[in-house]
Amino acid sequence: MGLIIRQSLKASISNYIGLLIGYFNALILMPKIFSPAEVGISRFVIDVSGVLAGFASFGISYSLSRYFPKFKSSKDTFHNGFTFWAYVIPVVGFAMLCVVLLIAGPAILNLLKDGGSNTTNYIHIIIPLTITMLFTIVTEHYCALFGRIVVVNIFRENGLRIINLILLLLAFNGIIDFDFFLVLLLFSYLLVLLADIIYLYSINKLNFKPDFKFIKQNPDIKNDFFSFSGIILIGSFAPLIITRSDYFSVSHIGGDISLGIYSVALSIAIMTELPKRVILPVLQPVISDLIHKKNKTKLYETVNKGNINQTLIGMSIVLVIWFNIDSIYTIMPNGNLYKSGKILILILSIGKLFELYSIIPSTIINYSSYFKWNLYISIICLFATLITYKVAVPVWGVAGTAIGVSTGYIIFAIINLLVIFYFEKMNWLNKEFIKMALIFIIMLIFNFFLPNFNNLWLNVFVRSLILMLIFCIIVFKLKISEDLNKTVIQLLKGKFRWF
Repeated sequence: MGLIIRQSLKASISNYIGLLIGYFNALILMPKIFSPAEVGISRFVIDVSGVLAGFASFGISYSLSRYFPKFKSSKDTFHNGFTFWAYVIPVVGFAMLCVVLLIAGPAILNLLKDGGSNTTNYIHIIIPLTITMLFTIVTEHYCALFGRIVVVNIFRENGLRIINLILLLLAFNGIIDFDFFLVLLLFSYLLVLLADIIYLYSINKLNFKPDFKFIKQNPDIKNDFFSFSGIILIGSFAPLIITRSDYFSVSHIGGDISLGIYSVALSIAIMTELPKRVILPVLQPVISDLIHKKNKTKLYETVNKGNINQTLIGMSIVLVIWFNIDSIYTIMPNGNLYKSGKILILILSIGKLFELYSIIPSTIINYSSYFKWNLYISIICLFATLITYKVAVPVWGVAGTAIGVSTGYIIFAIINLLVIFYFEKMNWLNKEFIKMALIFIIMLIFNFFLPNFNNLWLNVFVRSLILMLIFCIIVFKLKISEDLNKTVIQLLKGKFRWF
């Protein structure tokens, strides 16, 4: 775990730099340059491309980690033709997706949004952006198989945001309009994909030659793959609906203006996912390999440590955001137009914290013989989310939508942990979980008693410093994370190895 912690810390520092740039882009420039409706549309184009890419991938992010130990060879970098299958399978998925979109593309895109005409105007961006994101997913997870995630993480988290910053400055000065901004944003994703592929090639010499003989000699791989991919494909419909259902619900309630407000709130809340983007890709191949070797003791230790560390980092991000939420909206141009989404950030962030605490254990299901539970869990979460919409939206409006999304995350977390406990007798609803939940609640309560200062930037600095210092001391004293405690001690002694 020491290597993972160092990888995570280096990537996390990079992420925090990207986080600051992302905040400046999303909260300062975009609301100042574009209307709330345009903010909502830009969010829609990026999000729906990501959703479609995930659907077309046939669950390749899980398949790579699940099957790489079976293909892996210590003799050469060919790995029995693994690279060929890693990139060809998404091509097949994308081809199938294109057929569906050619038949009913405008109808699907309008359904995913609000039925308005704006969605079809951007299909020329959505299609190429989808395939770009698709191959970025493959390349990043391929890098993770070799424990190398920091560089590609920097490309994605920093590179994209820096390019986005440049494009927004061009739009601010009237050099480009909104539509051309989206076109250039597409090219920025292409640039990041190219950088990822070059970096992957430096790690492992890519060889796209297939090895059909290896597949023929190992028919169990082929049979298991079709079964696994079929379940992932069918199960992806539920996450697809859940992922877009919030936008559909918000648009139905208040149109593009409400969607813009919700998009800004979601852009802030989604920062909670930063540790998942770093730690999860590194741990997935490790977990798969441990399951392959049937080393349950090491498996529990690895998942438990990664789980706690990931959740604590995510919790610290949520607390920093919530401590300064009023200042964030004050800094934001036209912040008064978006401030009604303040409570949405807390609701969505809590749901994402539950996801953080369960996403690493849930990978055990993906790489196990009972992976079919993924389908059942997705269906249950879908119904839980839709039922919550039905009950909460008429009462709380857009906030009801956020409650529905968080309910889906919470149900996902609970069922995943219960399934793993049933099959593996591994329990993560333990005292560490209770400790972290209590710390989070205590910090939210303490936030009310800390005074605000008239100077905006002084207010942000002092409140963040005091509250996070208290949070870190409590976490350190309770010894929730052995790895983080060791890392802190090494940092204080100047013995921490960064490279």
